[in-house]
Amino acid sequence: MGKVIATRFARLVATLLAVTFLTFSMTALLPGDPVNAILGVDAVRDPEVVAKIRADLGLDDPFLVRYVNWLGDAATGDLGRSYITEQEVITTISQRLPVTAQLAFMAIIMALILAIPIGVLGAYKQGKWQDSTTSAGVQVALSIPNFIIGIFLIWLFSVRLGWLPASNWNRISTDGLVENLKTAILPASALAMTQMAIFSRLVRSDMIATLQENYILAARSKGLSDRFILLRHALRPSSLSLMTIIGINFGALLGGTVIIETLFAIPGVGFRLINAINQRDIIVIQGITVFIATAYVVINTIVDLLYAVVDPRIRKR
Repeated sequence: MGKVIATRFARLVATLLAVTFLTFSMTALLPGDPVNAILGVDAVRDPEVVAKIRADLGLDDPFLVRYVNWLGDAATGDLGRSYITEQEVITTISQRLPVTAQLAFMAIIMALILAIPIGVLGAYKQGKWQDSTTSAGVQVALSIPNFIIGIFLIWLFSVRLGWLPASNWNRISTDGLVENLKTAILPASALAMTQMAIFSRLVRSDMIATLQENYILAARSKGLSDRFILLRHALRPSSLSLMTIIGINFGALLGGTVIIETLFAIPGVGFRLINAINQRDIIVIQGITVFIATAYVVINTIVDLLYAVVDPRIRKR
């Protein structure tokens, strides 16, 4: 197991190096001069001031020199400082990450609560009207973009019914859990619908294959109930693919809530990234991008190692 963990860790480091290099390269190729963002497009240019700013930011250094310097700082947790607000990027992320992480976590939990029963029912009633009905509903949910679902939820629960606020964010630390959930439930629901469709289809397909295994037939011959067989013998071995997708989608949601956070005016990481792009704040762009990519890779590495916990056959092999 130690050898497996060491191999995964080596792959993790190599992947992170590739991600940081590509991210730094792409942000370096973005149009626009960071000096314009700092001074303003219409500001009067003093050559000495411009030269000093470029020297302080290292903009005149060769690309590889800037990358190595930035990577060394990033390895110690220093992702730079915003050109516009002069706030450290790591501080910006730490302030906004709990908001985005809560939305992603709530979306995954809500999706699983709906997806597992739907997937199990579809597999158990394969080819019957229950399967056809749930498959049709899942297909509809998969076809509608989450921002369209978000607009519909705002119209229904905020405009028509007036039950929930259409925007803003209440923090648990200052406003309490109830007020926080009032502002989180709509955006989390908009994100959860697509995840629910993906999860349920995956559970259904894996459960259908598992229910055809010989040990399931042996369990039925012992007189065990269908409910016991489905939940105890079939669901667990069918959850490996689901674990992979959960890890991938949770990492993707950390950076994929941009549209929803903008739609609901939620002060998360994605909303800050959009502002940084509009302001040409390259340091913030590359800092947030690298952080999201790092979280994505780390989460999937952890999920990969959890396979041995869920399935004893993988652990023994």
